[in-house]
Amino acid sequence: REEIAILYQPIMRLEDRSIAGFEALARWDHPKLGRMSPSEFISIAEETGLIVDLGMFVMDRTARQLAIWQRAMRSREPIFASVNVSSRQLLRHDLIHDIRTVLSRSSVARGTLKLEMTESLVMENPEHAAQMLARIRELGAGLSLDDFGTGHSSLAYLQRFPFDTIKIDQSFVRTTSRGTRPVILKSIIALAHDLGMDVVAEGAETDSDAVELYQFGCEYAQGFAFGEPMDADAAMRLLTEERLEAAS
Repeated sequence: REEIAILYQPIMRLEDRSIAGFEALARWDHPKLGRMSPSEFISIAEETGLIVDLGMFVMDRTARQLAIWQRAMRSREPIFASVNVSSRQLLRHDLIHDIRTVLSRSSVARGTLKLEMTESLVMENPEHAAQMLARIRELGAGLSLDDFGTGHSSLAYLQRFPFDTIKIDQSFVRTTSRGTRPVILKSIIALAHDLGMDVVAEGAETDSDAVELYQFGCEYAQGFAFGEPMDADAAMRLLTEERLEAAS
C-alpha cells in the first residue's frame, strides 16, 4: 500500500471557476518500473483479484481526505470526490458493506463521495447493477456515470439507474467546433438536465473549451485547463488559495 499513491484532479464549477470537487486517481510507484498509471496496472489487478482491495483502499483514503477538505472549507458548499469502481467491486455483495463502513468512518456530507462507473460496466448486468446502485444511493453515496457517449445506450435508457451525475467523454468535448459535435454535446447536456442529472465534461484543455461548455449549459469540467492530478497537500493548498481570494 505504501507503493500506491492517490492523486486528485480538480473538477471545476464553470459558473465561477471555483473547485467543485476532485477525481481520485491511483498511481502505482513500482520499485523497479517507476510510477505506473491505472491503464498500466488495473488489468493486472483485475486478473489477480487485487482490484477489490485496491478499490477499497482508494475509496477509504479518498473519503478520509474529503472529510478533511470539507472541515477546512466549512463556509462553502461541500466539495465532492469521485472514486472509480471496477466490475469486480460492483459484482461483490460486500461492496454495500464496504461503502457503509467507509461512510461511517469519514462523516462526509451526504452524496459527496461519488462512486464513478462506466456505461459498459453497468450494462454487463443491468438488473444487478440497478439493484446495487439503488442501495448505494440509499447509503448516502453519490453515483456518477463515466465516459458517457462511448457505449451504445441512450441516456433515456440509463435513467433506470439512479445516477446523479454524468461525465461526458473527452472525445465529445475536445475540438467541439468541428462538425456536429456541438449539437451532440448540447443535446446530451439538455437531456441529462431533463433527467435531473448534473454534467461534468471531461478533457477540457483550453479556456475556450470552458467558455463554450458553460454556454452549452454544462455545470462542471475536468481537464488540464484546470489542473493536472496532484497530491492531497497540493489540493489543500489550491482550496486554501481559493478561499483566501474569495475573502479578499
